[in-house]
Amino acid sequence: MKNNTLSPKHGVTKFASLNFFSPLFICFLLFTAALILSGCKDDDDDTSPDVTKLVGTYDVEETDMWNDVDNYTVTISKSKDGGANIEISNFGDFMFTPVKGTIVGNTLTIPSQTFTASSTIKISGSGTLTGNNLHFDYTMISGGDTFEYSCEATKQ
Repeated sequence: MKNNTLSPKHGVTKFASLNFFSPLFICFLLFTAALILSGCKDDDDDTSPDVTKLVGTYDVEETDMWNDVDNYTVTISKSKDGGANIEISNFGDFMFTPVKGTIVGNTLTIPSQTFTASSTIKISGSGTLTGNNLHFDYTMISGGDTFEYSCEATKQ
């Protein structure tokens, strides 16, 4: 009768065999490749062309929630933070500190941000760039009161 027990030598040989590892090895390689590729940054995430087309000086016509109109100029520049980040100077014709925003594609986002001087002001908003025209709406909260504005801006 034949002895079916494996000797340690036979087990090591079988375990080290490429045929034994083929399915396991291939799965391991695919899993590793998937992990590596998922960590790669997609070149489509480069927003510098979006920022470049937005940068400039704009004439703004701002309409408040009571339909009063104000005209002023803002300057939009690239942020030192890079990426899709921009800064808007003279925002609302009352901000001495630039308001931060982002542009991805043609969509402007002004994330909620708080400024403190003699009082606390919270600003947030969004907009759309179409050619040389930027439409954006923003909300300002000051002293517990909420104010809404709609702006049409034309690049100079």
